Amino acid sequence: MWTDGNGAQAAGTERVLGEARLAEIDPMLLMDLRGWLARPLGGATPQVFRDVTIVVGELMTNAFRHAEPPFAVRLSTPRSVGGVRVEVGDSTFSPTTGWPLGRGLLIVRDLCAGWGVEHRPDGKVVWADVTKAA
Repeated sequence: MWTDGNGAQAAGTERVLGEARLAEIDPMLLMDLRGWLARPLGGATPQVFRDVTIVVGELMTNAFRHAEPPFAVRLSTPRSVGGVRVEVGDSTFSPTTGWPLGRGLLIVRDLCAGWGVEHRPDGKVVWADVTKAA
């Protein structure tokens, strides 16, 4: 199920807003996405809340369709971003280049200041930075 972050500072550069670990694909969790995001994003503007909800939904849907569990979702506020960083991790190793941008990633690209893929020892993380509305 969805869990909340502890709000701890990581080296003074970010605050974790919320985290979730999913052992298997569970489409029902996407239905509760707005409910889970309401607590960590309680102080966000309506536009940031909407954009983060869309981005998390798109990245989780891609992970469920194209990757293998376990999955992880993390929301944080890195100082360098000036908004919310969304990270969705999975246990699949795939290239970071040559990915065709499907409709979901085009939406993420258009809503975010930046996005990308990081390889990690246990798989990969797709991240996206949603900046605060002007």
